[in-house]
Amino acid sequence: MYAEVLISINTLINFSLLSFSNKMGSFHQKSWRLWLSAFIGGVSVVLFGGSFLSIVATFVVMTTIAFGMNRTNWILAATNTLIGALFAGGLLTVIQPLLANASWYVVLMVAGSVLVFSLMGVRKNWFRVNLTALKDSYVGQVTIRLFQQEFQLTSYSDTGNQCIEPLSGNPVHFISAEKMKSYLPMDLWQYLYDFEGSSSENFKDVPLPFRSQLRLIRLQTVQNESTWAIGIKVDHIRLKTKIEQSLAPCYIVLTKNSKHFPRQTDVILHASTLFS
Repeated sequence: MYAEVLISINTLINFSLLSFSNKMGSFHQKSWRLWLSAFIGGVSVVLFGGSFLSIVATFVVMTTIAFGMNRTNWILAATNTLIGALFAGGLLTVIQPLLANASWYVVLMVAGSVLVFSLMGVRKNWFRVNLTALKDSYVGQVTIRLFQQEFQLTSYSDTGNQCIEPLSGNPVHFISAEKMKSYLPMDLWQYLYDFEGSSSENFKDVPLPFRSQLRLIRLQTVQNESTWAIGIKVDHIRLKTKIEQSLAPCYIVLTKNSKHFPRQTDVILHASTLFS
């Protein structure tokens, strides 16, 4: 009976750690494979004892069964499992004195609950931290040269922005109208600001000196409705995140309602800038 209890406890602990590693690394291994690996690991520890060599061998066999023999995947999975084991082991050490006189099934329930919920908390926090870091990597600074002047604005590369100018195939970036007020000739800025996207007729009224640099662009809204916008052709634009690089020629469209731009940025860049 004592051996069965030890195997059950070890299997539960192993499965919790393997599940943690599976979700952290997005390996998408099936539960039965994790359970099989956890059970083999539990039996191995009981049969061969807790010597250092047997623990290492059991760990290698267990993680290989669970995650396969691909070297890169195995290293990542093994690392995640070790991190989870160290964290959970510390918590179990803390609560062990409190369970000194408890029956084995109480120990099993309490230890299992602590293990599962603590690893869930670690994974949730890890996901939040990495998501924040990923979003931060989308933020940068663009330098635009337009109408004989150069200016810098904060930017956000948006995976949802896949708009292009149909004839050239150049990407379309959306930019705060208020920010551009200082950098555009006033008559052009006023024309673009007043332009109504419900019709293309107003494009005929574009100020003549700027007509060659403007394009009428048909946009698809999130409600799947079509609207018209006027894009300004930009040949020189650079993006600085961790490094600075030149972007492809593009069109910029002024946006009145820019207060909802992510991270209070000034420019929503085309999704292609993530792969430049």
